[in-house]
Amino acid sequence: MLEKTTEAEKPVAATAVQKARGRAGTGAWITPRLAIVVGLLAFIALVYWPSSIALDTEWRDTIDKTYTHGYLVLLISLWMMWRDRVMLDAAPLRPVPFALPALVVLSAAWLYFWQAAIQDPHLLLCPLLLYTALLALLGREAARVLRFPIGFLYFAMPVWSDLVVPLQRLSAEANGVMISLTGLPAYMDGDFIRLPAGTLRIAQGCSGMHFFIVGLALAALYGEVMRDPPRLRWIWLALMAVLALVANWVRIFVIAAMAYATNMQTYLVTVDHYWFGWLVFVACFAFFLWVSGYIAKTQPTAPFAAADAPANPAMPGAWRLIATLLALSVLPLGVYAARALHASAGGRLTIDWPAAPGWRGPQPSLPTRWVPKFLNATTSGRREYVDADGHSVDVYLVAYRRQRQGAKLVEWGNTLIGVNGLRVLASHDRATPQGPWRVRQIENPYGERSLLWSQYRIGRRRFAWPRGSQLWYGVAAFAGAPVSSALALRANCVPDCRAAAARLARAAADLQPTLRVGAARPGD
Repeated sequence: MLEKTTEAEKPVAATAVQKARGRAGTGAWITPRLAIVVGLLAFIALVYWPSSIALDTEWRDTIDKTYTHGYLVLLISLWMMWRDRVMLDAAPLRPVPFALPALVVLSAAWLYFWQAAIQDPHLLLCPLLLYTALLALLGREAARVLRFPIGFLYFAMPVWSDLVVPLQRLSAEANGVMISLTGLPAYMDGDFIRLPAGTLRIAQGCSGMHFFIVGLALAALYGEVMRDPPRLRWIWLALMAVLALVANWVRIFVIAAMAYATNMQTYLVTVDHYWFGWLVFVACFAFFLWVSGYIAKTQPTAPFAAADAPANPAMPGAWRLIATLLALSVLPLGVYAARALHASAGGRLTIDWPAAPGWRGPQPSLPTRWVPKFLNATTSGRREYVDADGHSVDVYLVAYRRQRQGAKLVEWGNTLIGVNGLRVLASHDRATPQGPWRVRQIENPYGERSLLWSQYRIGRRRFAWPRGSQLWYGVAAFAGAPVSSALALRANCVPDCRAAAARLARAAADLQPTLRVGAARPGD
């Protein structure tokens, strides 16, 4: 049953938290409720260990460096929880009944995305799991106290990658304007800065996304530390977002100017310019502090009265704590156990290439520019078949015994087209008795065209849409360990693409390689 708060009780509850805000950071070093929060955080990190490992990998990536601020964000979040421990104790204990089933739903969603090897969503769910667990144990008021520290964790989540290309293009456009305004003897050519002595490229790593994320995090932290109202906090975020972008634009322009002045011999070009970018960023952040301080002086302040935390704050019962921990862990632990059983059955895959009437083959494929690329596949192979008219069809199959992050069909770096200069001219889907196919017309750098049919498979289910196969894998993995594969057929447009399409239709019916699952051998 939902517990109701009377009109007389509401001001009392609000006043308790507001008064405690005035003494945030005082009181016992560790309070019982703070211990519960930290314990829940550790419990979630352990139970949802695939997300923890993914975060640790990103936060320690000193090559890409985009999320190397992750552990600092985590420490700041923990500090804010500790700072607000008095407010946490002052919050009334009113556990939210629907939070327990919500935890189970969130846990199931996390499992789905993890099994589908779709990393961003399962990482995004982790702070939400902690917040919902607090609702289940302590109630809305307590969860509201820690809303910002928990939300602050999203600045450390490696889910901002979609911003890379827009920020990269924006940096190129901004530098084009700066070059035009200053008269620097250079011009923009897409992502390239053409100079008399050489060329600089604004790569994706130079998009400024790291500056942008850190800038937003600092602006949000500033507003929280100063206890600013929402209107000011939005102003700080907007201001710092602009300054972070400007910092990156200035960094790129200065590097280009120095490259011109030194005939490409400046340290910023020949050695490194990473830390130079952070120096520019620090200067912009100092300007932010000056502007925000000036604006804040013009705003009215409303300090809260000080109040001590309750000597013995109410604590949730043991049964509710156990129920919350079970809601968090029962599904993941069950799936881990099931996966361990499936893993013990082994995962070696063998491709059986068909021998069909009317086709000569299978035989090794001749070298071409078409070289599909799939990372960490369990097995892959390519064969050539020749029809009665002497025209060839290339058949390529790649398979994963079990998909995971870094080893899955739909992965950054995987491509059916290859990386040897082929480009897609047209694409559409085609239904056949053998299931749907994605049909692409591709062209090599010499103008020679070919047709490429591709199909993704999860167990016996077939897809033309790659992402659709990945989404289905998250569902199918609950029932077992389906084999995932991608099949591609390619034929040159000889004498034309219409004839190539007819040839591929026959190949789709006749040349279907199969996969055999066997026990893993030692060392496999």
